Amino acid sequence: MNSKKCVELAGLFLGSIRKIAYKIKKDTGISVSRQTIENWILGYEIPKKEVKNLYSGYYIFDVGWIKLNGFWNYRFALFDSKQNIIVADEIYSKENSTNIQKFLEESTRNQKKIAITSDLDEKYKPIIEGLEFTHQWCLFHVFKNINKKIKEYIRDNELSDDELENIRQEKLEIFSLFNSKSFKEARTRMDEILNQIKDYSKVIQSIIMDSLMPYFKTYFSYLLDENIERTSNKLENQFQKTFPKSIKRIMKIKKGAMSRINIRIEILNQIKVFDS
Repeated sequence: MNSKKCVELAGLFLGSIRKIAYKIKKDTGISVSRQTIENWILGYEIPKKEVKNLYSGYYIFDVGWIKLNGFWNYRFALFDSKQNIIVADEIYSKENSTNIQKFLEESTRNQKKIAITSDLDEKYKPIIEGLEFTHQWCLFHVFKNINKKIKEYIRDNELSDDELENIRQEKLEIFSLFNSKSFKEARTRMDEILNQIKDYSKVIQSIIMDSLMPYFKTYFSYLLDENIERTSNKLENQFQKTFPKSIKRIMKIKKGAMSRINIRIEILNQIKVFDS
């Protein structure tokens, strides 16, 4: 069992070092110490690639969590949504504006800057737009947030069955805006709602006036450019493939975690090339 094969196994079999050693012993009959396996993984180097003019300019940005030696850290990732590849991947001890700015700025330097899709974290918007990207909010998170606000309103107020049904119908009307065929259609339909805004329930009025209207373009940028991703699902799927929940809590050091992630990404990229 050489180091290359062990590193490949670490990428394919996302378990602890102890379990990898057990797997090697079971499959080959060869005993390899856990320290040796760890040294091989830590020694992994990302293959150098030519990145000039490589990326499409359409990205998804997301932050996942990872526990290193008992402390929570954050995995920043930028994903090219047209080429379906991870552009940049790094672990930070804090998810603050300084680290987000640094990560996105360095990851997109000398690259096309068109659009970034992200979740609703309020820190992201000024940074993304400050780097001259169009910003699109993930619609999955948008719907989830609207549902949350409505659920909290219903919980905190005594409402009749008719009032509850009205809120449900109004919510469906808001959600239907996202099925518009064009930005102009969505804007026209929103104007029609605004002309009758006083007839809507308080919670729907709040959602429209405090969120949808001030940030209308951030909700509907995908209608201006069909290449913009509506959701961050593609990147979230990559998170699960490259670093599933089952091993998020067993990493000890940053270098070991990033090595495991990079090995997995490289294997997935090789599979993608083979399949194409």
